[in-house]
Amino acid sequence: MLGQAIIKAIQFATNEFALSWLERNSSIKSTIVKMTISGVLSGLVSSFVVSPVELVKIRMQAQNKVASKNNHADESFIYNNELDCARWVIKNEGWTTLFTHGLWITIIREIPSFAIYFVVYGWLARSSLAASLGDHVAPLLFGAIAGWAMWIPTYPIDIVKTIEQIQTRENSKDIFTWREITGKLYRAGGISAFFEGLKPKLARAAIKHSVTFWSYELMMKILSRPELAIER
Repeated sequence: MLGQAIIKAIQFATNEFALSWLERNSSIKSTIVKMTISGVLSGLVSSFVVSPVELVKIRMQAQNKVASKNNHADESFIYNNELDCARWVIKNEGWTTLFTHGLWITIIREIPSFAIYFVVYGWLARSSLAASLGDHVAPLLFGAIAGWAMWIPTYPIDIVKTIEQIQTRENSKDIFTWREITGKLYRAGGISAFFEGLKPKLARAAIKHSVTFWSYELMMKILSRPELAIER
C-alpha cells in the first residue's frame, strides 16, 4: 500500500509539474500535446519506482498461488512479507535485479499508459460534460474511463512484464527477455494470450482510478482553498 501511494504521488506530481511548466514556458499551443508530454514524463519518471515495487508484488503473488495449490504448506513460503521479499531478492539476486529486472518493459508500458491516462482524463475534465455531472460525479466517471483507456491497449505489455519479472535465477537457468517471452506467448496462444484476465483487471481499474481522481481533485481544491479543510 505504501509503495502504491508513493507511486501515485510521483505520477500525479510529475504530471502536474510538467503541465504547469509547459503552460507557463512552452510555445506549444495544443493542450492535448502538452497533456501528452506531461503524461509521458509521468510514466517515465515513475517507472524507476514502479519496477522494483511491482517486482516484489509479483513475486509475492506467485508465492501465494503456489502455496494455495500446496494447501498452504510452509515450505511453499520463501518470503514472509514484501520487505522480506525485497531483502531476499537483494541477497540472492543482487541490488541490480531489484531495480533493473523488468525496468525496460516497465518503461515501455508506463509511457503510453500515462500519456493516455492523463490525456483522456484531462480532455473529459475540460468538456461540457464535466460541468453537467458536477464536482463529485465527474472525477469518478472520468477516472474510470481513463483507467480503462490506459489498460486496454497496454495490457499485453503488462502480461509480458509480469512473466519477465516473475523469473528468478533460483528457479530458472535461463532468464528470457521480454522479446522472447512475447514470441513464446504468441506461438502458444496467439493474440488472445495477451488479453487473458483483462476483464477483472478492468473491473478493478474502474474502482481504483475513480477513487484516485476523486481524491486528487478533492486534495487540489483543499490545497488551493485552505478554508475548505477547516470546513470539512
